[in-house]
Amino acid sequence: MAKEPTARSRADTKQETRDALVVAATRLFAERGFDLPSLDEICERAGFTRGAFYVHFRDRDELITAVMQRVGRAFLDALLGAEQDDLGAIAARFAAAVASGAYPLTRKGGIRPYQLLEACARSPTIKRQYVALVQETMARLARAAKRAQKDGRLRADVPADAIGFMLVTYAIGVHTLLDLDVPVDLAEGARMTMKVFARPKRRP
Repeated sequence: MAKEPTARSRADTKQETRDALVVAATRLFAERGFDLPSLDEICERAGFTRGAFYVHFRDRDELITAVMQRVGRAFLDALLGAEQDDLGAIAARFAAAVASGAYPLTRKGGIRPYQLLEACARSPTIKRQYVALVQETMARLARAAKRAQKDGRLRADVPADAIGFMLVTYAIGVHTLLDLDVPVDLAEGARMTMKVFARPKRRP
């Protein structure tokens, strides 16, 4: 006699379906941007129907926010690393990620910065998710800056929160310049940015 599905197995199946839809959307958005893949294509790639889609998401914008959360948080964890990492290592990883095309907002196919801003302009849901990721990034960079100030590796006359804010605005500016095809030396830019915040050496 077959066993009735348990509440746990039903919950697992439901989560697996949702994850499959998010993964399919992530891959299609990376290949073709936010706007081109249809919901039917996303469902087909995931192996489910539109009916399954609407069990998990109210609309396309809610799916996009789920993708942003998944991709954005994974990238932040990889970029910012352990809580002990210093800002110099973080800046170098950012430059390498953008140069290699691993950065989620890239001119090498997939989602472009202007597409994200357009999505934020039309959807308060997407805008809230993007703002939340930006604020989380600033907070984590501020904590890294505070550690560096405490260790004497970073100038103490600039508040850590301000350093986090300026580094995020630098990153957003960099991917905007790249989207406009403005030549940018990413590695040198990262080094010079950190030099601005470095603690001045005492003269003998």
